[in-house]
Order: sequence, then C-alpha cells, then structure tokens
Amino acid sequence: MQIPQGGYTMDCRKIQLVGEGKTKRLWTTNDDRLLIAEYSDDAMMYHGKQKLYFEGKGHYCAEIAALLMTQLHDNNIPTDFVQTISSNCLLVKKAEMIPIEVVVRNYAAGSMCKRLGLEPGKKLKSPVLEFCYKNDSLNDPVINEYHVYAMELCKPEELSVMCYQASRTNKVLTNLMSKIGVVVADFKLEFGRVNGRLVVADEISPNVARFWDENTMHRFEKDGDPSYEYKVILERLKKVCE
Repeated sequence: MQIPQGGYTMDCRKIQLVGEGKTKRLWTTNDDRLLIAEYSDDAMMYHGKQKLYFEGKGHYCAEIAALLMTQLHDNNIPTDFVQTISSNCLLVKKAEMIPIEVVVRNYAAGSMCKRLGLEPGKKLKSPVLEFCYKNDSLNDPVINEYHVYAMELCKPEELSVMCYQASRTNKVLTNLMSKIGVVVADFKLEFGRVNGRLVVADEISPNVARFWDENTMHRFEKDGDPSYEYKVILERLKKVCE
C-alpha cells in the first residue's frame, strides 16, 4: 500500500535504530527525510504489567495502520505515512513530534471511568477530546490547554488544528468502522511537524485504540490474543478498503 509521494526515495533500507517503544521500533534510512516504523509482536498485557509475545501481531497492526492512514489521506487529513515496505514495516516521513496525545472518546472506558466514575461501555452523548502530556516517566498525565500553553508544548493555533483534525479523524474512523460492524470506543492520536505542516503521525491501530464489535460489544483488545483479535479486524477492513 502506498500514498503518492513526490521526491522521496522509495527504495529505503534500515540504517540505525533511533527509537524503541512499547509497540514498534524506529529506524533511520538512506533518505534522511524518512524513517522505517517496524511493528513489534510484543504486547504489554494486564495494564502494562506483563510483556508477552504474539506471533503476527506486528504484521496485523502495521496493515491496519496503513489502511487507516490511507483513509485519512483520502479524506484530506495529512499523515506521515508513505508506504508499506514489508509485512510489519511502514515507511513514514520524519516528523518533529509534539509531546501531546490527543485522546478521542466516544464511549466510557479505561482511565476515564476510573477518574469520573462512569459506567464502562456507556456511550457518551458527544465525543470527548482529552490531552495527555507524553512522558513515560510520568505515565502520560492528563492535562488541559492551559498546561499546554504554560509548558509551551505547542502553539495555540497548532492545538486548534490538532483538535480539528482529531474530530475529523473520528468521523472518518467511525463511518468506516461502522461499515464492518465495529464501534470505535476511543483512540489516541499524535501529531508532528513535517516541513512546518502538522500531520497525524505515529500510528492508528489497535495498539492505540479500542475497537468493539457493534452487535456483541466484544472488545478487540490486547488483553485477549492480539494475533487473533487484530486479524479479525484486518480481514473486515480489507473488504471495504481494497
């Protein structure tokens, strides 16, 4: 899968590992404007308390991410995605990342229920946008726009763009997933600057989203068997995206 690009070297290879997170590794390439995102078969289970290996998880997440990023591109939402280069590797534009996660919630789940005493699984009257300061040592605390401005995490106009694009992304995802009988309970977005332009970066996949079956409300989540759960989502997506 590939998004038409101008001026990039498409025949890229891994040069040096420059970052490793919970779900993937980032490599420099022979084009200094591009990185390779290598999706891992590892999963942090039971609220991050245990790391387990699931064969095929990285492949399924990479394919889902490529499909969803392409859908954003087709709806005029800029992303860092360039093309798929192997079963679990995506070629992406190098971005200056903004240390904010934008969390979009359509249903009550996870930390929102703990903080606000909401019933898990409750559909919210309207989507909720939250901000988290991306800092692993602090467990990515929830912040508001006043923190963002006081800490100079980004410019006010950039935060407005991030909120706007997060809302648009939510509409694209919910419309798409409804076609395959899947509810988008919530998801996280990250943004970065590419040549001064804000783009959706990092990933959109089950690694950073809660997808539930529309009829049974079965949760396609990583506390089950990601190799099976994510394969089901991918197979459904391929029917409407390809």
